[in-house]
Amino acid sequence: MPIAQMKTNFKMNEDAKRLFLDETAKELSDILKKPLPAVMVMLDECSMYMNCSEDTVFFAEFRYILPQEYADNKTAFLKELADRMLALIQKHTQVDPYRIYMQFTEMTREGAWRYTG
Repeated sequence: MPIAQMKTNFKMNEDAKRLFLDETAKELSDILKKPLPAVMVMLDECSMYMNCSEDTVFFAEFRYILPQEYADNKTAFLKELADRMLALIQKHTQVDPYRIYMQFTEMTREGAWRYTG
């Protein structure tokens, strides 16, 4: 199951949060070639402090299984994933790209939960 765990100090109302989570899940489903019901996205609003400032900051961790078509080009996959997620995060939060931190964790097929739907 692909998972996106995200944290930010950017305040969103419930409708904005739902739209962001929905778009994030759909984008990950497309990038990772996984059915939408198999994608989990989480967003926590919390206190965050970076470079002596409480300006908007965003952290996201993405856990995924590398799509088969990228088996020989992981660099291209990571660039596409990072670029598309960066654009989506900025669209919904207007956060400075220098205040966004993304972590990517590749999981093995054997070690990942299997979607059975």
